[in-house]
Amino acid sequence: MNTSRLQILLVEHRDADAMLLHRMLQHAPTNGFEVCVCKTAEAAIDRLGDHQYDGLIINLDHEDQDPFEVLLRIRNLDPRLAILGITDRSDESFGLRMVECGAQDVIAKEMLNGQLLYRAMRYGIARQRQISCLKTAAHTDALTGLGNRRALDQALDQAVADFAVDRQPFGFLILDVDNFKQFNDQHGHRAGDYVLSQLGSLLRTAVTGNDLCSRYGGEEFAILIPATSTAKAVAKMKDLLQRIAEHFVEFEGTQYRVTSSAGLTISRPNDTVGSIIERADIALYRAKSDGRNRGDLNLPSSAAVPLSCETIAGGNQK
Repeated sequence: MNTSRLQILLVEHRDADAMLLHRMLQHAPTNGFEVCVCKTAEAAIDRLGDHQYDGLIINLDHEDQDPFEVLLRIRNLDPRLAILGITDRSDESFGLRMVECGAQDVIAKEMLNGQLLYRAMRYGIARQRQISCLKTAAHTDALTGLGNRRALDQALDQAVADFAVDRQPFGFLILDVDNFKQFNDQHGHRAGDYVLSQLGSLLRTAVTGNDLCSRYGGEEFAILIPATSTAKAVAKMKDLLQRIAEHFVEFEGTQYRVTSSAGLTISRPNDTVGSIIERADIALYRAKSDGRNRGDLNLPSSAAVPLSCETIAGGNQK
């Protein structure tokens, strides 16, 4: 078990109860908690915006707050946080509702003692960390370390929903490794997998800010570019193609050079996830049909005429 001191945020509006709970935590068997005390949920939410905590213990009986709303706000603010609710109530349905809103456990104060509080907090933190690891694994491509198709689909759904409200255009780019089937046939799947993993590393470095890079499937990657202009998205596409074209991958003593093609589109009103993917796919097909190692921009015909990007300079693949 990790013996480092865990950061706990205690939310208790009653001074005597706060002192008692603080004392219980300080006298935990391993003395493993560093405790910060807030009197209100709002103060705790402010603290969570500035500091990272491992766990939170909150009195759910404050008469000026809706406990369900408070827990949902806290859970949305920090999905990794282990939350333990304490209450004077003995209503089991209340406790179950709190768990549904994001608490790991809810304990009645009449049952509370130092050992129970320590175990509930320790185990809650361990469970929440495991949940976070499982969620990360479920949204991560094992070969490249990038987001997987599930993560991309969720991000696209959210991007379309956000665009309907704020009208901030976003870009969507599909990038495909050129002649990858022939590469696999010539050099073997182990070399092909290694190339994809190295491209994943390159893209993680090249894609910065709020951009999301995922493995789209096979030898295809996708980049979601939030709040962008057409010019900036095109510049980003050209930069990615250039980086890939100039990158050499060394595998078992041999250097390989690969190029890629890309299709880009920009969101427009009344777009759906399907229409955005379809436009990017059409742009990618055009780029590959025009000779590969290049990108193509596809905008809705009502907004602009499709504009081809210049071919990225480069030599032949090895």
